[in-house]
Amino acid sequence: MNRRQCLSILLLLICATFARGTTRLSLDVVEVKKIWDKAPHNAFTDLVRWNDRFYCAFREGRGHVSTDGKIRVLESKDAEVWKSAALAALEGCDLRDAHLSVTPDGSLMLVGGAAPRKKDNQGAPTGTFVSFSRDGGFRSKPRIAVEPGRWMWQVTWHDGKAYGVSYAAGERMPYLELLISSDGTNYQSYVAELFGQGYPTEVTLRFDEDGTCYALMRRDRRGNEASSAMLGESRPDYKKWRWHDLGAEFSGFGGPNFIKIPGGHWIGAGRMHQGGAHTALTYIDVVNGTMTKLAKLPSGGDTSYPGLVWYSDMLYVSYYSSHEGKTSIYLAKVKVKPTIQEETFGTEPNPTGDPIGGGKGYRRLVNEGDYEVRTLEELVSALGKAKAGQVVYIDDRAEIDLTGSQKIVIPAGVTVASGRGKGDSQGALLYSSNLATSPLFWVGGEGVRVTGLRLQGPDRQRRTEQMRKLHREGRYYSIANSDAIICSHPGLEVDNCELAGWSHAAVFLKAGASKAHIHHNYMHHNQRSGLGYGVCLDRADALIEANLFDWCRHHIAGTGRPGTSYEARYNLVLENANGHSFDMHGGADRKDGTEIAGDSINIHHNTFRATSVRAVVIRGRPAQSADIHHNWFLHADPRKAIAQTNASGNMNVRRNQYTTERTVKN
Repeated sequence: MNRRQCLSILLLLICATFARGTTRLSLDVVEVKKIWDKAPHNAFTDLVRWNDRFYCAFREGRGHVSTDGKIRVLESKDAEVWKSAALAALEGCDLRDAHLSVTPDGSLMLVGGAAPRKKDNQGAPTGTFVSFSRDGGFRSKPRIAVEPGRWMWQVTWHDGKAYGVSYAAGERMPYLELLISSDGTNYQSYVAELFGQGYPTEVTLRFDEDGTCYALMRRDRRGNEASSAMLGESRPDYKKWRWHDLGAEFSGFGGPNFIKIPGGHWIGAGRMHQGGAHTALTYIDVVNGTMTKLAKLPSGGDTSYPGLVWYSDMLYVSYYSSHEGKTSIYLAKVKVKPTIQEETFGTEPNPTGDPIGGGKGYRRLVNEGDYEVRTLEELVSALGKAKAGQVVYIDDRAEIDLTGSQKIVIPAGVTVASGRGKGDSQGALLYSSNLATSPLFWVGGEGVRVTGLRLQGPDRQRRTEQMRKLHREGRYYSIANSDAIICSHPGLEVDNCELAGWSHAAVFLKAGASKAHIHHNYMHHNQRSGLGYGVCLDRADALIEANLFDWCRHHIAGTGRPGTSYEARYNLVLENANGHSFDMHGGADRKDGTEIAGDSINIHHNTFRATSVRAVVIRGRPAQSADIHHNWFLHADPRKAIAQTNASGNMNVRRNQYTTERTVKN
């Protein structure tokens, strides 16, 4: 296709829009042109702007997998005329998947895969090579930085250090490892097992201005395990990570890349498969942990592995494709146009894409497991054998009496699942009639997921008079309490469950339970007087979103001790209550001589229908902040919706709506 044909066909508006809070984006693909096709197979690109020039790196070889892989580097002043600047080769190795970055001393760094392949189309353990240049020529011999068997796919520099993620590439177990280097050549393990669910492979890292690190990860199909792309996030020191599943639409998202553009928007790119393989541009919502397809670039067949550069108000995208016959290198110029939408309040925007409270229509269903059980004996046996990355699936029709079987341990990395929301299924019912069930499930390690279950506790009653009498007698805790799930490890996910009848808490997050994600659950009748929590936190932190709450004393509560934080968003609180809805205790409650009410509380885009009680009470002064905004309270008087007691300060209440007339208060 010549340039005139390219312009006549491609000077069109590929416009994809989405709503995420107040932002809408449109993409205008201004131009797409082929910039290189001289080798039999040209693929796996990256793009950078360095020293006032564009540089595009990619692999040349006889085919997609061959022994003769070399890395070609092109340069251009204007992204119109390109010339070869370098050709990197390493004897005995197929060099692959080039990536470019700029080092702290201003050099251009080339990193890629090195596979000691004996013949074409043969599998080989892949390692990582590095090379550096002061002029783009890459004349020095590439050096092996990560030995074959673990492939560090890409490098990003931040605060003088190179960060990269390696994955199993021929020899070792399929988990990700975060590596770090001060010189770009010698790498040490920083997080030994960063992620190990499914078959994770290629990862791109990006750092935000505040130091937050984001990871866009490809997962491949292996057996029945999930292959959807993942978005990770971590704050310094990058030891603890939260992961968001981006959905089945992005399964096998090949060559994942993303970039932050002016306005704070993150644009992603990679290979998608629905409707045939193609290179797609996406929007990544790092706040909500979602990704939305924006546009398909002209592409097909063997394709993708995009490079991204923002320059002079234009997004430049390099990629490869075989849609015109020969696998060649293309460059697209894309205009990105943000516009502003109406401000949103309460749960109405619900950007999660799944129904609040889970159930019918929930998309992240687990359909089968490594172990499939129907009885208590089978469940205990399966959990005793299950390893990280495996699923214990409880038959959708099962009703299992766990009375007397409390503290059942879920091992690290294991998912316990059933089919709530699958067709007409309510999911397996697990229940206990013992008031001393605390807990039903004990989380035994990092990265546990509980999904699609009904967990029914022994006590739905308030017991108001009984608890008052016991309090007067000094015997408040003489009556036993119950909890459904107790966790003191990072990365717990509880989603699409129904949790009811737990006198203390449906989910109790204790010290060590960082980065918990409690979402799309229906929590109700957890309401014992003086206790009764949907989610309770003590020196833990969590994202609590898109849950349906009813008949709890406090739907969310925190002890307020240092280290206690939560973000609550897109939750719907129904009318029935016997205590304020969202809470954080202060020093006066603990009688510890302080006024501290936790570290950080962020409550936004929730809808509160229960007007007989306050919606939010912060019972002290947060060490960092309490930010309460863009909620919809049905309370006619804002003073009856939100309160700070026992102290003042570090609390910001802004841009909320009140009453059915939707009055906005700053």
